[in-house]
Amino acid sequence: MKQKIWTTLLLFFITYYFSAQTQDLANLADGELVYGQILYTQESKVYGYIYFFDQGKIDKENEKIEYVILDKNLNKVSNNTFTRKISRFVKRKYSDCSLINDNEILIKYKLNHPAFSLTINSFNILTIKNKTISPEYWYKNGNIVEIPKTFKEYRKMMKHIDYSGIFYVDHKHNSIFIIEKSFVKFGSNKNIRFYNTKLELLWSYEYNPVGKENNFKQLTVRSISNNLIYLLESQHNSKYPEEFKIVALDATKGEKKFEYILENNKSEYSHTLYVKEANKQLILTGNYSKYSKKTDFNLDKNLGYYKIVLNETGKVVSKKYTQWDEFKSKIDVDKNGRVESNYQLRPIQFFIFNDGSISILTEKYKPAKEGVYLPIPILGDITKLATTSRQKTTDFILFNMDASFNNKSISTIHKELSKGYISDYLFSQYIKNDQGVAFFFIDYLKSDKTWILGVNTIIDGKLKEETITIYSKEDKFTILPMVAKEGYIMLREYNEKDKYNQIRLEKINY
Repeated sequence: MKQKIWTTLLLFFITYYFSAQTQDLANLADGELVYGQILYTQESKVYGYIYFFDQGKIDKENEKIEYVILDKNLNKVSNNTFTRKISRFVKRKYSDCSLINDNEILIKYKLNHPAFSLTINSFNILTIKNKTISPEYWYKNGNIVEIPKTFKEYRKMMKHIDYSGIFYVDHKHNSIFIIEKSFVKFGSNKNIRFYNTKLELLWSYEYNPVGKENNFKQLTVRSISNNLIYLLESQHNSKYPEEFKIVALDATKGEKKFEYILENNKSEYSHTLYVKEANKQLILTGNYSKYSKKTDFNLDKNLGYYKIVLNETGKVVSKKYTQWDEFKSKIDVDKNGRVESNYQLRPIQFFIFNDGSISILTEKYKPAKEGVYLPIPILGDITKLATTSRQKTTDFILFNMDASFNNKSISTIHKELSKGYISDYLFSQYIKNDQGVAFFFIDYLKSDKTWILGVNTIIDGKLKEETITIYSKEDKFTILPMVAKEGYIMLREYNEKDKYNQIRLEKINY
């Protein structure tokens, strides 16, 4: 993402935006604003926002923090202060905040100390209505326990940690789950564990019972529905992954319902993977390339897109792989997904809708190129500099596929050439009960003061494009676009020197 997108925004001249609700973060609480996070509901809609303000040390061992929770309309819902232990030896950083249910929030931290190479994850649980916060916990050797109160205890405990864990929230079932992280032997992680908010173990799934350094499994949680939890399990040898499979677990008991092998060392293809359940079927989609045990999906050898649909028992309902030739009547593309001027169509997002249709957002991309060095004094360095190029991105190309995975349309979303930046894409959110999506990007124009915020929607397979011109006469304020409630975007405008820090909701036109 471009650094220059955080430019000043003093004037908004746009006809299809209404006056927005605002909130002044600079005056919302005392102290320094140190962290903020968007909170999402069980349905992945915006619930609101949480902010933390550091109000300084109470004494040598304690500091005071105030949190403020805003709803999706930027109204204050709850706030309170709490104290916590501090140590100049142990560094604590906020890493995430997630709404567990209507009344509880998981606050995650990363703890580290220069003397230890290990990073430990810890958390509090905050209750919104009662305005209370739990002790700080971490996962140690199969149990959730309170973190040490003093550095002496912390240092002692660090010497006896075999397994720690990374914490996540299961919104669908008001629970917390932990994926183990081994500190004793590479490849010996064993369990994923699910807990209620009282930190009582609900169930555990052992995915790697006999893991060894040269033969082990890893997993990620890819999707959670009302009834099933979908994992991606990978089997590894000492060098390369040998198999990837989808494993579906019963969401309340952790019992395995089915597994589906996506690829292994006998497969024809390597895949990227996007997963979503729709109408009690699991949809797998992404790009694919020829299988290689040494690499994952290879964008240079991109063969097209695929869609696989599984039913509740893991049986294949449908499977289809496209080739680039199928799109040639609508776009000039070669057999490996390259378009004009040798730009690759790099996948950005796969939007899976409730009716089974899929929209695929790609961005024209050209990787960085290392210059050619000639072993000639002075001239060698000049030649290398002249032949080196930064990575480039330009227009978005949108592929709309119907429920049978046939192409309905291809659209081009034009934007300026960008050099040296990962992508101009910002974020997206499903709308219209998952029948549509809104996605946003920043387009830097040739003027140093003028920017375009792209606001795009796909509803019933139809693309609608809107743009907001933003500009200022001086580089004084910084603007940060953020996800907001459906039908809106949030803009944070701030200048730390002037103690100016406002957020506001702007309505988008769709």
